[in-house]
Amino acid sequence: MGIFTTPLPPITDQVLYHTKPKSELAVEGYCMYKKFETVVKLEINERARGADDEQQRFRGLQIRARDGNSTFEDWNLLLSRQPHNVTDITNFQNTAVRLSFGNEKVAKDNYEKLKQLQETVVQINAHHSNPRAKSLSSEEMGGLEPIIYLSKKARVMLTRNLWTEAGLCNGTMGTIKDIIFSESHKATMLPIAIIVQFDDDYLGPSFCKDTPNCVPIFPVTSSSNALGNNFERVQFPLKLAWSMTIHKSQGLTLKKCWIDLGSTEKIAGLTYVALSRVCKLSDTVIEPLTFERLHALKKTSNYKYRLLEESRLEQLAQHTLQNKRKNVTFFMHLLQ
Repeated sequence: MGIFTTPLPPITDQVLYHTKPKSELAVEGYCMYKKFETVVKLEINERARGADDEQQRFRGLQIRARDGNSTFEDWNLLLSRQPHNVTDITNFQNTAVRLSFGNEKVAKDNYEKLKQLQETVVQINAHHSNPRAKSLSSEEMGGLEPIIYLSKKARVMLTRNLWTEAGLCNGTMGTIKDIIFSESHKATMLPIAIIVQFDDDYLGPSFCKDTPNCVPIFPVTSSSNALGNNFERVQFPLKLAWSMTIHKSQGLTLKKCWIDLGSTEKIAGLTYVALSRVCKLSDTVIEPLTFERLHALKKTSNYKYRLLEESRLEQLAQHTLQNKRKNVTFFMHLLQ
């Protein structure tokens, strides 16, 4: 069975293929998107591969959750990963990335973890070319936050690509080893660099002789004309990563995660994205949820647009495959 992994739309915004764009920019995006006519249909769930019964059930659960067709067996399987049912819950409490929908809950979770470290917390205010730029979100400023709170030992995540060949990509996670200030540092100044020991995803050299995977991260600059003028923000491309939104987890493969799906499917596809961040169901803890919650997908406003778009993509995928076969046949004929 093929899966079209269409991304989640921006929070409070429409999907790119929505037939009634709300702004001039959305109209431009819609028209550009419609220009793509070559579609490749991916049929293998690489993240959850495996022939054993557990993996087959996990893949089936994900597919049904994606379409809002979860069964009672699926629900009971998820309930088996509730906190009180997980034997190694302490391990998850210490190492799992928490996933939830809202920024408020993510901020609260990260703040509690930061306090538990009992390290000096540094407030890092971005530098802006104009005071009005402070109001722009990180999404509008290339992933750069207006304010970040960090400390030694804090878990952080890169928010932009720095060196993709070595694994320093948007979403790469690590732990802060040190924050370097100049001798004449003042409260309004940015630190010189933040030394991060990245996880095993990093393949490059280490800045620290006796500690692997250490990289100095420096401030970077992003610009935006969202307010009608070209404003700039200078900030470290980092954010706390004990907890993140399900939106931010898109594309990541997590070793362990603690999932809170909330009471509703606020955006079509939220459940599937959250449940597909790990390789095995045993890598998750699932907050309690009702059976009705698993079927809430079909009540979302964007669901009907997704069905229409997937039907169109299916036709384009078949057309792409037919053209590829024709080209292969043609070249084989030339070689004979």
